[in-house]
Amino acid sequence: MRVEFVKQAEHWDNYVTSVAPQPSYHSWSWRTIIEETFGHEPYYLAAIEDGRICGVLPLFLIRSRLFGNSLVSLPFFTYAGLLSSSEAATSLLLNTAQGLADQLGARSVEIRQGSAAPIPWIESSPRVTMELVLPTSAEEYWKKLSSGMRNKIRQGQKAGFEIRWGGIQLARAFYEVFAINMRNLGTPVYPFRFFENQLRRMSDRITILTLWEGERVVAGSFLTAHGRTLELPWSASLLESRKKYSQVMMYWLFIQHAISQGFERIDLGRCQRDSGTYNFKRHWNPVERPLYWYYRTKDGASAPNLHADNPKFKIATKVWRHLPLTVTNSLGPRLVRVLP
Repeated sequence: MRVEFVKQAEHWDNYVTSVAPQPSYHSWSWRTIIEETFGHEPYYLAAIEDGRICGVLPLFLIRSRLFGNSLVSLPFFTYAGLLSSSEAATSLLLNTAQGLADQLGARSVEIRQGSAAPIPWIESSPRVTMELVLPTSAEEYWKKLSSGMRNKIRQGQKAGFEIRWGGIQLARAFYEVFAINMRNLGTPVYPFRFFENQLRRMSDRITILTLWEGERVVAGSFLTAHGRTLELPWSASLLESRKKYSQVMMYWLFIQHAISQGFERIDLGRCQRDSGTYNFKRHWNPVERPLYWYYRTKDGASAPNLHADNPKFKIATKVWRHLPLTVTNSLGPRLVRVLP
């Protein structure tokens, strides 16, 4: 058994599909999206035995003078990590990743596995995802909601939001409210081309939902289909619209949509326990699932935390919230490039 760097999509995707039948972030298209958006160098490792792939590990090198270099699987998304058909392939891929990190001068290797895995590295699971298990009808789901949540949905319906569903034609509208929301959270925003590239490459799997008041977009959701699961990696709403329950209304709309389209689950995306987002999602009766990320660090140092919830970034977060939107929209994409 040996490890090779894979340069072509066909054999890679054939193996990924055989091991993970539902579409996942392991597929080659996501490599292309990250590479063409951020310019990071991909290192897609495959364990080969008797001419056949028996394990894969997609990695990107994130170069940063400020935070140090790192290898990540997969940056900017919650899941990816290692897919393997044997313990031998798993061990060989992990050892190769460690050696590659040393060769490239990376301080750490971060594997966003999602679920628990037999990886003998530093384990960290401070974040969770919330999953909604969907019934066969929206009426059945409605009955399981609390009376308080049903009243909020009714208030959102009475607010008279205009509802628009679409794809790339709504990308700018979604990004407008998303960028405002990220600035208000004190978090650097992704570049617009990140969403545009996803929509160009995955038009059959991505849907955008927006809510409008007159000619102004006030809320938006970016939804990605993975087989029978609908994922919500990003959503946003303007603060003043939340008084009319725009965020509640938006959730109810895509829940209805998912049920009508035959999806079995909705993945509401990652969040930190006890955060405002976490508490909002709890009202929808989700199943909480910890997200397992694994780290190998140079000289046994602790796992890095380059995310906005790191207390070390508290002052920077406060300052960012008060910057003009033109400044955060210009600087944010440059910063987020090295904050995977």
